[in-house]
Amino acid sequence: MKFRLLFVASLTLMVNAGYAEVAFPEKQPENGNFNRPIPNQVVDVSPPGFSWWRAAPRGEVSYRLSIDSDAGKPVYVSKLQKDPVYVPSEVLAQGEYVWRVEAVNKQGETVAIRAPQAFTVADDALDLPWVDPKTLLQRVELEHPRLLFPKAQLDEVKKTLKGERKLAFNDLKAMADTALTMELMVKPDFDKYDIEKEYPARRTAYRASYLKFTDVYTQGMTPLALVYLMTGEEKYGLAAKKHLLHVLDWELEGIGSLDEGFDEIGLRIARTAAQGYDWLYDLLTEEERKAVKKMLLARGDQMLNRLKGRDYLNFSIYSHDGRLPGYLMEFAIVLAEEERTVEWLDYALKAWLTVYPHWGGSEGGWAEGVHYAMSYNDRFITPLQSLYVATGYNLWNKAYLRNMRHFLTYAVAPLGEVIPFGDMEHNPVSNYAGDLYSILTFHALNYGDAKARWWAEQYKDQRMNTRRLGAMHRLIHPDAIGSQKPNKMPQDKLFSGIGWAALHSDILNPTSDLMLLFKSSPFGSVSHSHADQNSFAIMKGGKALAHPSGARFPQHFSPFHVEYTRQTLAHNALLINGEGQIDRDATATGGIVDFHSTEHLGYVVGEAERTYGDRLDEYQRHVVMIRPSVVLIIDDMAGPVPFTVDWLLHSKEAMHLDQGKQRIDSTRGDEKMRTYLLAHEELEFTVSNRWPVDPKKDYPMVETPAPANEWHFSAHSGSQAKQKVIAAVMLIADKGVYPDVEMTRKGGKITLSGQVGGDHWEAVLQVNPQEKNSEQLLDLWYQTAEEGLPETIKIP
Repeated sequence: MKFRLLFVASLTLMVNAGYAEVAFPEKQPENGNFNRPIPNQVVDVSPPGFSWWRAAPRGEVSYRLSIDSDAGKPVYVSKLQKDPVYVPSEVLAQGEYVWRVEAVNKQGETVAIRAPQAFTVADDALDLPWVDPKTLLQRVELEHPRLLFPKAQLDEVKKTLKGERKLAFNDLKAMADTALTMELMVKPDFDKYDIEKEYPARRTAYRASYLKFTDVYTQGMTPLALVYLMTGEEKYGLAAKKHLLHVLDWELEGIGSLDEGFDEIGLRIARTAAQGYDWLYDLLTEEERKAVKKMLLARGDQMLNRLKGRDYLNFSIYSHDGRLPGYLMEFAIVLAEEERTVEWLDYALKAWLTVYPHWGGSEGGWAEGVHYAMSYNDRFITPLQSLYVATGYNLWNKAYLRNMRHFLTYAVAPLGEVIPFGDMEHNPVSNYAGDLYSILTFHALNYGDAKARWWAEQYKDQRMNTRRLGAMHRLIHPDAIGSQKPNKMPQDKLFSGIGWAALHSDILNPTSDLMLLFKSSPFGSVSHSHADQNSFAIMKGGKALAHPSGARFPQHFSPFHVEYTRQTLAHNALLINGEGQIDRDATATGGIVDFHSTEHLGYVVGEAERTYGDRLDEYQRHVVMIRPSVVLIIDDMAGPVPFTVDWLLHSKEAMHLDQGKQRIDSTRGDEKMRTYLLAHEELEFTVSNRWPVDPKKDYPMVETPAPANEWHFSAHSGSQAKQKVIAAVMLIADKGVYPDVEMTRKGGKITLSGQVGGDHWEAVLQVNPQEKNSEQLLDLWYQTAEEGLPETIKIP
């Protein structure tokens, strides 16, 4: 394709010397968005949303987007835009294109040009052109309800409450029945604590208040209001109404504000108040409607002002900001007759079609981790579905949303004791069983996917163990598709957009599956992500044999969380010269540079030298799964000056060390793993079961028990060198029996061989850094009993 090789970076062409300060950044600004489409991306929606970085401070220039065919023929030119995002209003046909952006000053002169980049529209791309928000809001029926179940459709929905929606409705009604006796929430007063002198006390009171709000409103008022809508029984509606009216005097600039750091009450009011107003509309007096509408208008403006004040379309990294585009959609629909809602919806749609979700990849992954994938999906199901049923605009065509269910199938072990990576990774999957059941069920019904429905069924018996309003989401669609277990599915999955890979031995049988989750991400150690690039977790039948350590205890920003849990020290990763990766830095990124999956072998490699500052020039971690029960992890490092390495491993139970054999035996329940560490030198082993930071440091008032002690292993390379290779051979037992693997060593060359039934495999490792420069780091082949070419992995 013309220009494809020439224009691959975001460069600036200066065309007016008088505006030398105007330039499109070559590197991602701090907290900046991700430019999309990425160079040479094949997009499966048409047109794609475009995003770039500002060339000058807001207001100094405007932007014009141009799209050409690969032959150089102009296809689309936008009007001047104030924000660094744009969505064309015309569908682009299948084919190859080049896009560029001009920065235009107030005199109409082009003062900078962002270098062209190529993209391709796939032949099966779904249509998702821009539609004017005013036009969309004119489609909203003026009668209430408008959210999820518009007035015109409500009677048909009610007919299915004893049929295809019976299970979901019964669960929802059970929640509402429990909520009938809930007392009004006492207005929070966490702001009485001085933020400078009493910060831990303020954070503790703040956390207790927003968790209470979730109980009373998200899981109380909301199901009450919705059950009233479905049944007309006033006891539910009147109970919900008292809670809705109770927050009318909660100050926008007080405890109900959107001030960063203490914004959860304001965010939760934004999530629930519009729903309460819409579903209780006919129970409210005219005076009450005016009062609630006044509050909603003020909070809608508050949300928009926060996004604009942050310049969210340029700086989209802030996690809590990501809730607001969805809430603005709901507010705009509920108050569609109000003129200002056009601006709300305009901003929300621009965000959703371009930079949002900042943390999501097109394959469905969520870089902040599984906990936040579920949390944010839970929050935006209602606004996206409400937009669709009210206006016909189908954001469900977006690639991230279409693929999200695959992330929850590959990156979550149904019986898992942990959910790596990021904040809350220490929690067991059982804590989220109801969430997984509900979200997977919704996505299965939304996309007509009977196989996803089967995955949801893995959590069905625990469906009420939920912290979210899953029953409401399962109520949205009639449960009209069956559950179909896949006959076969690929064992491994790469989520390249977030830099995660999941390798499995037997993904369709969770009780016996060996799962390895690996992370090397283009997202740095910010927000809810940790300093854990090139780290891994291993579970067998859900039992954690190698897991991230620590916990977000007793809450976010506590010393235990900040000084330990977020740090490299708490992960199955490396320390270089005794130090971990750079924390709280969006540029401390990794990246998956290769991925390969065959019937018997899974392979992924990540690079993460940037995360160690100037200590390393090169660092690749190669991960191989030889199904069903052998894992190889090879660390290949080089630095500008000699360095030492600490190889870390964490376990929930005691580890037994054999220094002479360089062997670690670890167990979890009935599952066990034997790890051999291979290097050019003998590594010094140490293990401890003490936390390096007191979990209750600065928080002695917390009554919740501290996390149980875990075991922390380190293998230290005593000598310094500019190049190092460390290989781990990890044997995972099946039904108590380790795989039979032979190992021989000659100098730095290690030969491994094993049998799997009638199959045979062999691997040659080179751990001498000097010799590996002239030989292969790994040469692995797997030969099945059947005739044919072997499966191979060769690492130079």
